[in-house]
Amino acid sequence: MTNSTRVLLLAAAASLVLSGCGKKAPSGQVVATVAGKEITSVELNNELTGFRAPNAQVRKAAEQQALNQIIVRKVLAQAAEKAGVGKTPAFAQQEKRVHETLLIQTWQAEIAKAVPAPSKEEVAKFISEHPDMYAQRKIFEVDQVRFPQPTDPNVLKAFQPLKTLDEVTALLTANKVPFRAGRSEIDALSVDPAILAQIVKLPPGEVFMVPANNMLVANRIASTRVEPLEGAVATQHATEFLKSRRTQEALQKQLGGVLAGAKKDIVYSKAYQPPEPPKPPKAAAPAAAAPAKSK
Repeated sequence: MTNSTRVLLLAAAASLVLSGCGKKAPSGQVVATVAGKEITSVELNNELTGFRAPNAQVRKAAEQQALNQIIVRKVLAQAAEKAGVGKTPAFAQQEKRVHETLLIQTWQAEIAKAVPAPSKEEVAKFISEHPDMYAQRKIFEVDQVRFPQPTDPNVLKAFQPLKTLDEVTALLTANKVPFRAGRSEIDALSVDPAILAQIVKLPPGEVFMVPANNMLVANRIASTRVEPLEGAVATQHATEFLKSRRTQEALQKQLGGVLAGAKKDIVYSKAYQPPEPPKPPKAAAPAAAAPAKSK
């Protein structure tokens, strides 16, 4: 649902006056009916998407708002159906895409739900093995240069040997790539532990790059301060991090396996045949060992 559609539905819900119209009120699991079609408490709870209210009054108000949204959606959907919108080719295509997307999202949620939480021992071990995230948590103040990720592989390759921000900006200028310089902070908690281990080992002033959406960000550490994260807060962060990582691994394993197995069943037309992957270089003959340099 687009933001504009959501706004229109909320506005319509706000102006909707609910009335029994003299008809028998629904009961039990049925919270309302629209033209004889039931809205159940299960549907209402799903509309709230896990909302937790601090008290009964707030919960009741949230339920009423959610119920109004459901009613407005059903009334307008029924009207659209009568107008014949559901029989158009455009609707059929959108319905198919939404159906497929929802299937995948629901499957991902089921896989994630089955992933066990890490044990207390695993969490404690992770915290002790990553002091730069917890006991000696690092906050880096960095000078940055942000620029769109180049599509030319030769330009990307040219960044690899660069060590300073001046070298980065010079290369960007030479290739007419727009960039923006500034200063920011990087919390060690927001960095992948493997990347963090490389960052803390960098020589002073050396640049490291990280992707950010469709951008690349060149960073130079200007200063570092330590703000320890300990106790229950550290335990909660480590628990959530390990659960998230384990979930991503489970999704990649299951979904990746399905995609790999499906390759044999995919047939392209000639006009849309994907390019062949590059062949690995032939193995070179083993070189003779270089003589040791005398000190």
